[in-house]
This record gives sequence, C-alpha cells and structure tokens, in this order.
Amino acid sequence: MAIRMLAPRSKGGKGLELRLTKFEQGEYDPATGGSPTIERRFDGSGMRQDYDVRVIDGSLIQQGDVEIIMSPVQLGGQDMPAPRNGDRIEFDGEAFKVVTAKAWNYAGLDIGFVAQARR
Repeated sequence: MAIRMLAPRSKGGKGLELRLTKFEQGEYDPATGGSPTIERRFDGSGMRQDYDVRVIDGSLIQQGDVEIIMSPVQLGGQDMPAPRNGDRIEFDGEAFKVVTAKAWNYAGLDIGFVAQARR
C-alpha cells in the first residue's frame, strides 16, 4: 500500500519522480594529491510535505525545510539506497540538501525513507 502510494503518478501512484544524488570520495589519486568526489544518481519517487509551523524551531528545523518521503524502490525496480546527511534530492523542479534521514516505519516494517530536506 505505502509503496504504491509513493509510486509516481505515471505508474498509478500518488508520488512524483525524484532523483537522489549521493556524494562519495573516490580513491586517492597521487597525481592530483587528492580524492575525487564521485556523484551517484538514483531515480525514484516520493512525496513532499511541509513541516507544521509548530515544529519549526529555527535551529533543527528551519523555515522552508520540508519532509520528503521516498519509496524504497527505484524507478527501475532496484532497491533505493538510504539517503544520508549531505545528499541531494531533486524533486518537483527544486534541489534540496538532506539534513537528516531515517527509515519510514509502518507497523514494524521499514517501507521507505523520510528525509528532512533544505533548499
């Protein structure tokens, strides 16, 4: 039920398509003296909801922060990796930075991810 809810509208769900970009350090390159940053992109789907004004404290949750609830399944059917702090989510034409993320648990089962995202 929840996965179908988060599926994109083009596939009968209620969600929109999104892209999760994870940034990882590559192997050390002695020629450059550093490690390149590697971007890995994952196409999925999900929903966005605004925070209730009562929970916006100006420090942990700031004005303009949103919750993005993500399907655990990529558009191609593979497992969606868990978002983490510093990842980027492109959703509905906007880019957001992940502040925090956790598994979305329903009746004892992890059925997706919830990310606090900031513009």
